[in-house]
Amino acid sequence: MRFRLTLAHLGAPFAGWQRQPNAPTVQATLEEALAKLAGTPVVTVAAGRTDAGVHARGQVIHLDLERPLPERALVHGLNHHLPASVRILAAAPAAPGFHARYSATAREYRYRIVRARVVDPFRSPFAWQLGGSLALDAMRSATALLVGRHDFAAFALAGGAHRTSVRTLLHAAWEEDDDELALRLVGDGFLRGMVRGLVGTLIEVGRGRREPASFAALLAGEMRSAAGPTAPAHGLCLERICYPAALGGPEWEAGARPDRRSGALC
Repeated sequence: MRFRLTLAHLGAPFAGWQRQPNAPTVQATLEEALAKLAGTPVVTVAAGRTDAGVHARGQVIHLDLERPLPERALVHGLNHHLPASVRILAAAPAAPGFHARYSATAREYRYRIVRARVVDPFRSPFAWQLGGSLALDAMRSATALLVGRHDFAAFALAGGAHRTSVRTLLHAAWEEDDDELALRLVGDGFLRGMVRGLVGTLIEVGRGRREPASFAALLAGEMRSAAGPTAPAHGLCLERICYPAALGGPEWEAGARPDRRSGALC
């Protein structure tokens, strides 16, 4: 029987989602807990394969169990075996045909930046600290060019197992709250390191080192060296995964207001 789980995890303790030899990963940690609970090896499939140091609070996975467990037992039983850095938020039987990765219609990421020389230590693990001023209007002009179908190869890290570097962004916008900036991106998929590459290049625009119009050429499939640096991993969080209503949702809605609790757009 297939189950759908929603989980949150910190990025710092892990070398990313995907299982790796000799490195702690979220997938390996979760599958070890599942084996203890189910009494047999269990393989998990995630909607988004986050990189090392990247956080998630809306990751979705699916798994198949030979002997179904009550939903409450899955949530509480797994959390009992998991470290505090990983938490199962919800579990339910998956809709027929559901696949955590291939059924997803959109993924939402949020990158946080704190513009301060002294940062509260309770915020610093989750935001990139940047001193100095940023030209936010110029950054917003460049960000507006991202929406649509483009070749994002210039912003991706090498090593991703992707057949194409073309992706569609449905939403891209900066939000400002006191000394904090947050870039929200919603797209049908993301390349390895793509969000952080975009952020690093947008910061160059904000610092006057690059013109907003330069993004037009970058979005035509330029080499990685043509774009800016990769922003640190700890400012990035996978917020939510969107699915068709028939598969349990939540659906992506253009123009939707952010959720009051999570801020997610789908």
